[in-house]
Amino acid sequence: MPSRILIIDDYADNRELLRLMLEQEGYVVSEASDGREGIEMARTQPPDVALVDLSMPGLDGWNVLNQLRADKRTGSIPCAAVSAFADGARARALAHGFNAYLTKPFRRSELLEIIERLLMTKAAPGSQSEEGGQEEKEIL
Repeated sequence: MPSRILIIDDYADNRELLRLMLEQEGYVVSEASDGREGIEMARTQPPDVALVDLSMPGLDGWNVLNQLRADKRTGSIPCAAVSAFADGARARALAHGFNAYLTKPFRRSELLEIIERLLMTKAAPGSQSEEGGQEEKEIL
């Protein structure tokens, strides 16, 4: 069964680009155009990985992650922050609880590497522990 990826991003072009890249690799992709929709989609059909834009109007990516982590149905979903922010945003996102960070613009190979690492992390026993998060920080 193909892995399910949820993209949460307010820009349709960003969602389309990510979706096309991921579908070409055989992933099943769902899209949410804002944070609230993304949380609801994650609760009703938890994805294997979520890609979350940090800068969205209303409920931004930081708050999306907080709400996902606070819910036992979605708390263990590996989440990658996707953002154009540079200066310290990666370290802040990882410290905040994201499992990975993808800087826009990105290369297809970077995206696929992050997805594969997050899927392996999800499959590993005990991978959602704080130690697992530390390992991901070192890998990425």
